[in-house]
Amino acid sequence: MNIEYCRLFLKTVRLGSFTAAAEQSGYTQSALSHIISSMEHEFGFALFTRSKAGVALTQEGERMLPFIRDAVNRVDIALQAADEVKGLKSGKVRIGAFSSVAICRLPAIIEEFGSVYPNIELDVRVDTYKVIEDWLVNDMIDCGFLSGASSKGMTFFPLMEDRLLAVLPDAHPLSVGSTLAANSIEEMDFIVPGEGSNYDIGRLFRSEGIMPKVRFAVSDDYAAAAMVKQGLGMTILPELTLEGIGGTFNTLELEPECIRTIGIAAKKSAAASPACKAFMDFVKASFNKAANLK
Repeated sequence: MNIEYCRLFLKTVRLGSFTAAAEQSGYTQSALSHIISSMEHEFGFALFTRSKAGVALTQEGERMLPFIRDAVNRVDIALQAADEVKGLKSGKVRIGAFSSVAICRLPAIIEEFGSVYPNIELDVRVDTYKVIEDWLVNDMIDCGFLSGASSKGMTFFPLMEDRLLAVLPDAHPLSVGSTLAANSIEEMDFIVPGEGSNYDIGRLFRSEGIMPKVRFAVSDDYAAAAMVKQGLGMTILPELTLEGIGGTFNTLELEPECIRTIGIAAKKSAAASPACKAFMDFVKASFNKAANLK
């Protein structure tokens, strides 16, 4: 089984299109189609269904997906280990990050990491905690930033603590103080934010027995903050998220205090490649340095 063909198969699965996968890989559409057809001939069954909308895995293709992904991952680790033996620091690291880390912390880390390891390619994908967890479980990324509340089943390395703050409209009667009792949230219209911080918010609500009066649920923290500005309700957002959004918000500390632990995680059963290990070690050192400068 040709490992390059396997890489093209995985890219086609991710993009859902022969044309897009071919363009990103430097192949013609007909050449990539021929490669997939040769794989199907070798396996003895169709891997994709074709339509005008693109391509999708057949049932047989779905069954083969984890094996092909595992084969590519193992070859990549072997190649990177060989580079390590030769004294080279090269390879590729696939990283999952939620938006606030991707906006406020990752750019500087990527720049510094690139100056130390110029031959290591970083592929960053941004989504919620849940999606990042799924990517890790399915070996679609090598490591990912998560909250400690969402890292079960992972090898998790804590990096920083991030306070969750109540965000209220400027004219709200309870906005005059510096703190907000968590149980008073039940009295207000609540906007469920995106990013995945609702894992941490849910932990607070469960521990305090809070039943929020949900008015809106959004998939984007910027939208949640904008709705609060418009006076449509209140929300809870991490400090790092507010830093990434920018601007001035009416924030109050929660009582009791609610903190999320941000860390970097990897799948417990997976052996980290040399490049991934180098990146994770670099991230841990970078966060430790930032904490010591405070």
